[in-house]
Amino acid sequence: MQPRIILLFFTTLFLIQTVSAKDFDLETILQLAKENNKEIKLARSERKVAAANLKDAISTALPQVNIDVGYNRNFLENIFYFTVTDSSGRPRTQSFKASFRNEYQLNATLNQTIYGFGKVGNAIKAAKIFKNYSQYQYEDQWQKIITRVKKAFYQALLQKKVWEVARQSENSALENYRNMKTKFESGVISEFDLLQAEVRWENSIPETMQARKFYKLAINNLKALVDVPLREQMNLVGSLENFPELPDTLNYREIFSHRPDYNALLLEKQLQEKRVAIEKSNYLPTLLGNLTYTYGARSDAFRLENDNDNIILGLSLRIPLFTGGHTGAQVQKAKIDMEKVRTRINMANDNIRINLQNIMLRMKEARQRIIAAEKSVGTARRAFEIARSRVEFGLATQLELKDSRVFLDRAQLNYYTAIYDYLDARFDWDLATGNIPTEESSN
Repeated sequence: MQPRIILLFFTTLFLIQTVSAKDFDLETILQLAKENNKEIKLARSERKVAAANLKDAISTALPQVNIDVGYNRNFLENIFYFTVTDSSGRPRTQSFKASFRNEYQLNATLNQTIYGFGKVGNAIKAAKIFKNYSQYQYEDQWQKIITRVKKAFYQALLQKKVWEVARQSENSALENYRNMKTKFESGVISEFDLLQAEVRWENSIPETMQARKFYKLAINNLKALVDVPLREQMNLVGSLENFPELPDTLNYREIFSHRPDYNALLLEKQLQEKRVAIEKSNYLPTLLGNLTYTYGARSDAFRLENDNDNIILGLSLRIPLFTGGHTGAQVQKAKIDMEKVRTRINMANDNIRINLQNIMLRMKEARQRIIAAEKSVGTARRAFEIARSRVEFGLATQLELKDSRVFLDRAQLNYYTAIYDYLDARFDWDLATGNIPTEESSN
């Protein structure tokens, strides 16, 4: 009785969830990933940093203008007295103030790097390269996350199929048990045959529960990727049996041009070349110019009196004579980093070629397994139907029926697993060839 109660409970729960669950196909899932995936949001933020760096680099070539305004209050009065002789020859005492109660100052300064011997120009070029480099890095992150979402979607579909096969096997065992019970009550079969049928049914229940657990885990993983609340029910709409054909032959030059991670490496090499040039420019002098306007006023009242102003133009040439070896060390470090990037580019060339060949082997192997498994499913299903008929007429044992059902379940699972393995490899192929639409083109 207990297995029946458990079966009824999970069947009712499944029906309730199915009715209240929303439908999610692959297109809907990908759209949710674009809008909600936290890693994509983080990558977008990193891309904005590149735009800020470009503005910062350009600012070094633009004039810098600063204005300082000041006010001083003097609490002591300084008066100087002196004696002068008037026209009649008589001495007369006079005085003047050395300070006033209120003093006002304004200083406006314009500073401009007139010539930096390549440093400013290279910094701007490097910032532009870094902006493009960040865009390729973002596209690489985008493609990897979209690939993970696709795999998670079809992984959940696979686990759903596994659960369906387990439920079918359990329902078949239950139906067989009921038939055997009717025959036992009619005296057609022995108690031993009835007990075998009951054990087979009861053993199928935990397998169904485990398959359901793995399906729920796959659904939760998919929800986390697209930021769907765990409490929200999700009904996946899709088929494992619709899969693309094997791709065409390889064109490595075209593949390299499409891969954002490889293009990012090429731009990183350009960045290091600019960095070497910038570090070398620290050996050269820098010509600076400044234009300063000053205004001052003094008064015992809160008025602008006794004022004066000046405009001053200045030039300065900064010549680095000795840096203690710091500049030379920075140049050497930049050259080493540039060589490291060149080595990484060569390694990427080899790894991409090898990876593509390996993925192609995976796809071909999985494609052959699909064909073989599809034939096995038909054979195993026919064998199971024959075994079930033989058991009903008393020509076969429950053990034979159990074995035929196991072979059918295994053939079905092998078929769906082979399809998933093929799709998994195909998604890796699309990623390895850069054959994934960009965010802009997919909107």
